[in-house]
Amino acid sequence: MADLSRDGVPDELRKRLRRLALLVRVLIVIGALLTIGCTAWVWVVPGHAHSQIKEAADVDIDQMALHTQVLGGLWTLLPVGIALLALQRLWRLFGEYAHARVFSQRALLDLRGFARCVLTLAFVSPVYGALLSVIVTFDRKPGTRELNLQFTSGDFALLLIGAVLLAIASVMAEAARVAEDNAGFV
Repeated sequence: MADLSRDGVPDELRKRLRRLALLVRVLIVIGALLTIGCTAWVWVVPGHAHSQIKEAADVDIDQMALHTQVLGGLWTLLPVGIALLALQRLWRLFGEYAHARVFSQRALLDLRGFARCVLTLAFVSPVYGALLSVIVTFDRKPGTRELNLQFTSGDFALLLIGAVLLAIASVMAEAARVAEDNAGFV
């Protein structure tokens, strides 16, 4: 028979959850540092900004004015901020998991919040690319400016993952509510 702690969670499961939470939290820190560092690096070094613009906005540019680079960097703060908020929600979620509170109200809210951030990124990504294409071509002569709107398979994947996670969070919340109701009858 498994050893149970005072809250009824088997000790082995508690240990596995702690290890998993630690691993995920290390990955979250690495992800946050890389997100911030890479974003800064891309917009500080013009050559890297050109490749970012090509990938995100599908625009070829030879050179970029400083004000365009600054505006592009500032506009990039929107998706970066959403990504960092998503990582913060994951951090809190795995903090709950580390204490074996998988179905706690906070864990469910954080899972739902993470799912909403992923869904938001799915919708922001095409808008980000479109406005970025306008920002970097605004200084061109009329008739050569561009507005490129693209929806990629990555955006679809974010949409699908976000929707699935939101559904899972809803099902888990309902399961927690039913379990709480049933515990009241005993």
